[in-house]
Amino acid sequence: MISFPEILLRLGVAIVLGSLVGLEREYHEHSAGMRTIALVTLGCALFTIVSAYGFLELFRSVRGLTLDPTRVASYIVAGIGFLGAGTIFMSRENERIKGLTTAATIWVMAAIGIACGAGMLAGAIVTTALVLVVLVLFRFVEILILPRRSANRQHIEVETEEVTGQLLSGIYETCEAMHVAIEKLRINTRPGGSSIDMLCRASSAPALGKAVGSLHGLTGVRAVHARLRSESNEQVVQVNRERKGN
Repeated sequence: MISFPEILLRLGVAIVLGSLVGLEREYHEHSAGMRTIALVTLGCALFTIVSAYGFLELFRSVRGLTLDPTRVASYIVAGIGFLGAGTIFMSRENERIKGLTTAATIWVMAAIGIACGAGMLAGAIVTTALVLVVLVLFRFVEILILPRRSANRQHIEVETEEVTGQLLSGIYETCEAMHVAIEKLRINTRPGGSSIDMLCRASSAPALGKAVGSLHGLTGVRAVHARLRSESNEQVVQVNRERKGN
């Protein structure tokens, strides 16, 4: 059995390493932040310590029993997937799966917590540094190398009393004239009116703003809702245009 100061050291290193990585996630406003990831590494470290040393006296007193500390570690790897799955969601604004990086971060931090519990502190520290390199430096590499294809993808919602072929034709012609490409279009029918949800790709936020203004002027359109975003995918302004009297 390891000493109590050794247990505190392993748990302390686990919570510090988890807090460092969690702070990066917290800074970028992701669902799993500093407290969540710190608790993950701390819990995994404690599970590992208990599985490796918590039942030694029992196994020594009873003949025929064998100890397999790796079983708890395997269950940690399987169970942490449920926590990671909770951070993954579909972004309605750009039709993309988000949260995969955070889920992967939770998964690798669970491994770091297990390493801390097993006493592999040097390996845990080095791995944490590599995780921060991936999360921080690789972000800039992606921006420099990979095109930001989704940065100019926007959602536009058009409210109307009735969806007609003439209205749909007018929407397509207006967007084409403003250099706004419609990638997806969905018609929602509800009591009192209908709505047309569109996923569009615009060359710039001003171009999308002009398209919103032109769509608002089409016959039969009651309101147009859109979120205008800059090329860095930061929200610039939310536009909600409605006809007076409706």
